Amino acid sequence: MTAAILNLNRPLAVPRTTDRLLRQQAALAEFGSFAFGESDLHKILTQAVRICAASLDVPFAKICRHRPDKNDLIVVAGCGWNKSVIGRVVSAADESSTQGRTFATGESVIVKDIAKSTGYDLPSFYAEHGIVATVDVLIKGRGGPWGVLEVDSATARKFDRYDIVFLTGFANVLAEAAATAEQIVGLRAVVQQTQSLLAQKVNLLAARDEAERLQHELQAELLRTARLNMMGQMTAAIAHELNQPLGAIGNYIAAAKRTLASGDPEAQSRLPSIVGKAAEQTRRAVDIIKNLKGFVEKRDSARTSVDLGDIVRRSLAFANHGALDECVDVTLRLDERLPMVTIDAVQVQQVLTNLITNSIEAMRPFDKRELLIVTERGEVGFANVTVQDTGPGLPSEVRENLFQPFVTTKDTGMGLGLNICEVLIKANGGSMSLVDGLAEGTGFRFSLPLAEAS
Repeated sequence: MTAAILNLNRPLAVPRTTDRLLRQQAALAEFGSFAFGESDLHKILTQAVRICAASLDVPFAKICRHRPDKNDLIVVAGCGWNKSVIGRVVSAADESSTQGRTFATGESVIVKDIAKSTGYDLPSFYAEHGIVATVDVLIKGRGGPWGVLEVDSATARKFDRYDIVFLTGFANVLAEAAATAEQIVGLRAVVQQTQSLLAQKVNLLAARDEAERLQHELQAELLRTARLNMMGQMTAAIAHELNQPLGAIGNYIAAAKRTLASGDPEAQSRLPSIVGKAAEQTRRAVDIIKNLKGFVEKRDSARTSVDLGDIVRRSLAFANHGALDECVDVTLRLDERLPMVTIDAVQVQQVLTNLITNSIEAMRPFDKRELLIVTERGEVGFANVTVQDTGPGLPSEVRENLFQPFVTTKDTGMGLGLNICEVLIKANGGSMSLVDGLAEGTGFRFSLPLAEAS
């Protein structure tokens, strides 16, 4: 018997019993209820072939899915077949096979007697399973042909129009259920990926917060350690600073004692003035000690409006106590018209002390030792401070990583000074950079916010 393409427009020739039609419709409804409540595509396809085979009273059914990348049809589900068929048998998606012709033309194909069919390449497993008759209908997906639904009989069987109507309706439901299941799987994958990304985001934010906390703790401890390390260098400067008010206090007390001992009423009338001057020097000594204490202690930044020139002079006194012995020629060009700056005076003093000390040490091997400190207006709302020396300058490899930690030109240095200086200047609302284009030596410039708009 030869193959035939069914013409659905031809009048029905063989009536079917009402009971069988109702049973097929019930099977279709049962499958639809199951398929649209299930998201596992494999379960949907497996249930589909079982219901189809049972509804048409045949032992075999299978579903072939199209693979666009290979343009073939592979058996993805079936009932009645041995293990060598499902997931293994592949046929071309062209008119060389029954399922290929259905897929290529969209028409249902019926082979009433395989033994008499000469128009198709029938696979060997048909004979192994004793297949006599077969029928294929197209599974048409939302975007085009999805695959082929096929039922097979091991006995002579005439598939009529009612069978084709049932299988076609079944294939339509199957196509929609498969598309829905794949869409659900895709949505679940998106949801899982989104949940995974959200979890990663939460973990990353927590890790970032912890890293920032540790960084702030390390930075605070590093600044405190740097201040402690500088104490050795500053001891002589502090002693020099305190010697003056303490010596003056001693002189005023001695003068007060002599005045009291003299018994001279005119001389004793000057006692309040002498005691007041001693008190003034005492306050000066207290301020020096308080400044040193704040410099060493770990504490929060306290920004106030101060005179920038005064900060420069105080820093120079700290750092330059030995400069005269080393014949360093210090030049100050301080703009006395500058408004006050809003800074943490102790932190900025630390920066200036570090820069000045570095310059003095850098110039030590040279005969020409000139240190220039300049204050001037910078960009709108800022004042600039420049510290420049006539030392050897900086090597190119140091310039490239200048403010990174552990970069230094000193044999015994840790390379933390400039890094700490930049951190402190940024903490005070300014910025710090290397002065380019100098004919000799090295210069650093940093900006600080003015207390009032310029």
